[in-house]
Amino acid sequence: MVQYPRSVGRAFALAGFGVLSWVDVLAELLAFGLLCTGLIFFLGPALLWARRRSAKTRELVARWCGAEIPSPYRPEPPEPEPERDGWYREGNQLYKHAWWLRWMRRFHWATDDPATRRELGWQLLNPLVALALPVMVLLCGPRALRWYGEWTRHWLGPRAAGPPDIGATRRVLRWVSGRLESLGHQMGLLVLAVVQLGFTVWPIVLLIGAYPVAAPIVLLSRTVTNTLRREAGNWTGVRIDRPYLPAPSLPVPRPDGLFQVGKQLYEEPWEPVRLARMRWVTRDRATWRDLASGLLNVPVFFLLMIPSVSVTFWGFLGLQALWIWRPIAQGTNSVWSTDWFTMIGLPSATTTLDALKLTPVALAFMIGGLIPATWLARQQARFARLLLAPTEASRLALRVARLKETRTEASVAQAAELRRIERDLHDGVQARLVAMGMKLGAVEALIDTDPGQAKKLAAEVRAASSETLTELRLLVRGIHPPVLSERGLVDAVRALALDSPLDTEVTGSLPGRLEQPEEACAYFAVSELLGNAAKHGEAATVSIALEHLDGLLRIVVTDDGKGGAEPARGTGIRGIERRLGAFDGRFCLTSPIGGPTKATVEIPCRLDPEPS
Repeated sequence: MVQYPRSVGRAFALAGFGVLSWVDVLAELLAFGLLCTGLIFFLGPALLWARRRSAKTRELVARWCGAEIPSPYRPEPPEPEPERDGWYREGNQLYKHAWWLRWMRRFHWATDDPATRRELGWQLLNPLVALALPVMVLLCGPRALRWYGEWTRHWLGPRAAGPPDIGATRRVLRWVSGRLESLGHQMGLLVLAVVQLGFTVWPIVLLIGAYPVAAPIVLLSRTVTNTLRREAGNWTGVRIDRPYLPAPSLPVPRPDGLFQVGKQLYEEPWEPVRLARMRWVTRDRATWRDLASGLLNVPVFFLLMIPSVSVTFWGFLGLQALWIWRPIAQGTNSVWSTDWFTMIGLPSATTTLDALKLTPVALAFMIGGLIPATWLARQQARFARLLLAPTEASRLALRVARLKETRTEASVAQAAELRRIERDLHDGVQARLVAMGMKLGAVEALIDTDPGQAKKLAAEVRAASSETLTELRLLVRGIHPPVLSERGLVDAVRALALDSPLDTEVTGSLPGRLEQPEEACAYFAVSELLGNAAKHGEAATVSIALEHLDGLLRIVVTDDGKGGAEPARGTGIRGIERRLGAFDGRFCLTSPIGGPTKATVEIPCRLDPEPS
């Protein structure tokens, strides 16, 4: 008997504590708005402050609901370490003091963590669920607290690597939480669209003649729009590529040291750079499509959000009217809260029996609003893709720019490879052959006068020839491995895995053979990634997955190392990008501090069927 009223008291306490999450949401939205205006010092502290409330919620849920929830966040970034000259380096940027680099690392640690995005969705939806918790406890008893604990664990706990084996009750809770998450995604897309709308003032800036300010505003608006593109893909699976033309290159001075823009000469490069950036952002058609998207997204997103959000909230408020406002109204002799369902033609609930009869109606409203939430969120993203995705003309322009870049990189990579082969031949094989020739000359001179010494020199020449042959084989293997030519990419990668000191697992198969240049590019990319995992990543296990789908070879290399890999810090990853650039391939690296590191290699290619 004591457990039931205790559960009711705990439910009301969790409901009151849950409402405070909206305070965190308001603070985070304000900090995000300041971030869009360039004030970046508030979002990170706001997110870290919200984590304290989440930690307290995990503690209360573990104590009252019986659901232990471990912390889902990634490990904190390490402290910056100075280089030999005393400067701190992050990518291609140097810092004199460590405080800024430390702050930036913690900012990215807080904002890039997937648990932070789940936590934001929980902050939006938890007050609604927490307010309904007392009603659920009154109807279902202490079991409702356990349900709330499982729902909280879904949002605030670490996500399992694979699909968990859950029962029917948890499956229902997972469905409800997934639809509520889609509601949060709808609202999140609307918030991003509102922020995007705020940056559509840049044409007014142009009209009043504030030209130096227009280009920075457009670039800030592109940051917000790119966030909308990225989150639309993360939340709904609708991918929206970036359509912008490449940034202009730095101006090149004339022989007299001046910089020319049309018929005007400048002594300093700043004005030509500003003019080039201004022409770049205003002549790009994607800028004007972003402007149209900023004006249209808000009303369309709002209209698409109304059906699911309004119906769900109507049902939720109906439950509140039946089981919270009705008893309060009866106790205070007021009638306004008991007429909630008369708005839709249903009788008023004046007794507990009437409330029990109308509860299924309120639940039906909630479920009916949740059912289309995922589909409507996807429609929001698809509408955004109409204007924010690249057109065929922009795709062609981007491809031409990409081909120019990859042609230059391919030429540089080819020249570097030729220099490497020449250096290896000159310093290795050629030196050994010269030494062998000198020893053979000594053998000719000593063969009549000192046969024993001549035999000794001949043995040394034979050993040197064996070493030279081994070195030549290694050199040829570095150009094109024999196992790759004989057995194909998958078996060559398996051979790399056997030679690696790490516990390496290779999965996947290819139903044919690639062209030799593409096979070599993929092989050396995997070889470089395995070497990096062993030398720099301090990994113990590596998984390599290969697949060919829709004319695209995709290789995913994942290790459990310490993470923190930076493409700008090493020539190996840059070499992979140069190799892939020659085939119009893509390289994507995800390596948060603490790991894991995931590298994805994609090469457009076709497969020739294996000979039978």
